[in-house]
Amino acid sequence: MIWESHYWKRELLKIANDLSRRSEQKRWPEISLVRVEQNIMLGFYVVRKLVEARKVSNKTATQIIRVPAHRWKGTKSVTLMNWHKIDQLYDQTKTRHRKLRVSFIYNQFIHSYVFILCFKDNCRGLDGVFVSSDNERHKFIYFVTIAQIIKLFKQVGEDYPNDVQMIYNPKKRDYDVRAITHRS
Repeated sequence: MIWESHYWKRELLKIANDLSRRSEQKRWPEISLVRVEQNIMLGFYVVRKLVEARKVSNKTATQIIRVPAHRWKGTKSVTLMNWHKIDQLYDQTKTRHRKLRVSFIYNQFIHSYVFILCFKDNCRGLDGVFVSSDNERHKFIYFVTIAQIIKLFKQVGEDYPNDVQMIYNPKKRDYDVRAITHRS
């Protein structure tokens, strides 16, 4: 459990700033690719920890993000040997947009089976990530833009609830928590 969220949120904001700088990067040596992947993975883990510790408002924790989704073709299994061949595995001719909860998105990243960075034309900056978890890989692959990731990381990093209501729920044998951030 997280006791003091400030340190976690400060790190998340650093990650968001790094991703923002890298979104316009022109050269992509291997170490840069690795750092982006590490930052995205760590960032989503931090988001999950803060959400589950009730250290952000319910509004932030339950928001919906709209992302393109491509259905699995069903002709080949997504395996350790072919997970990166998304053009062969997923139908990119019919894009469906899905409205997904933050918790669904962070679980796609944390449990990712497919994780592919996508670049703008001619590698002139990072565009986003194709991602699918081990449970979703035979259903859909999702595309989350780097702008959406940065926005979420900043939103979570800047969200300090100042009104928390806790009501004991005997069925759960724990508290239901409602955290609100009032802006002044």
